[in-house]
Amino acid sequence: MLPETEQEHTAEEPEAVQAQEAHPGIHPRLTRASASMRTRVRADLATLQTSLNRLGQSIAAAHRTEPRPTAQAAPPRNFRAGAFTGRHD
Repeated sequence: MLPETEQEHTAEEPEAVQAQEAHPGIHPRLTRASASMRTRVRADLATLQTSLNRLGQSIAAAHRTEPRPTAQAAPPRNFRAGAFTGRHD
């Protein structure tokens, strides 16, 4: 088993090396953890997008199959439709 400092140098990925050169104060483990986190987040977002697309399609299909509601009751006597329009003075 290699000492910890040698393990870090042998396990560095090209991205980690480039990031370390760009920001010399960042520890290589932090760089690798950040890259791993970005990969997991991208995968999770792709899965979420797929799920939301399927949900949207299901909702659209349900809207197409449901009958349109019709107004069967008359509005109340005190209902004023003009109260809902903007006033233009």
